Amino acid sequence: MFVIEAVRDREVWQMGELTIELAKSPAEIAAVRDLCRSFRQWLYDNYPQHRSVIDLYYNPQKFEALLIDLPQIHARPKGAIFVARLDGEPVGCVMHHEQAPDIAEMKRLFVSAAARGHGVAVALCEASITQARADGYHSMRLDTGIFQTAAQGLYRRLGFRERNAYYQVPPELEQILLFFEREL
Repeated sequence: MFVIEAVRDREVWQMGELTIELAKSPAEIAAVRDLCRSFRQWLYDNYPQHRSVIDLYYNPQKFEALLIDLPQIHARPKGAIFVARLDGEPVGCVMHHEQAPDIAEMKRLFVSAAARGHGVAVALCEASITQARADGYHSMRLDTGIFQTAAQGLYRRLGFRERNAYYQVPPELEQILLFFEREL
């Protein structure tokens, strides 16, 4: 297991060939944006029958605008963007921001197919949780899709528990989203 020390604003965590770092440079942010696009494409590829619902949640135009704003939405010290590298190549990302006072929201966890099974998702989650705790948050929330069973299992293993929706959900999405929270 990848163990992250609680160090405020630590820039790099490393275990063997896996590196997790705060994404700050334009190149790192570009890599994170590409990983986010890869996640949306993964959803399209794996759930073609649900493309209209995917487009509702990840509206293509709004999604691109969101990707441009990632550095502002997840800016330090209330947020963080992490990029994972395996053998130097960007293979995963996660980020968090303030969802409410004392509550962080984890967003956009994704690991490329080539890196799955190497503990990257766990390491990214642990980095985000550790940084949020160091930043003074008391709990963390997230949402995921009902089809992302591997992600649901990961979140449960990390101590997240299902809860009710913590934001207004469009009726078309109510049946496909799950919400989780854990104390930090």
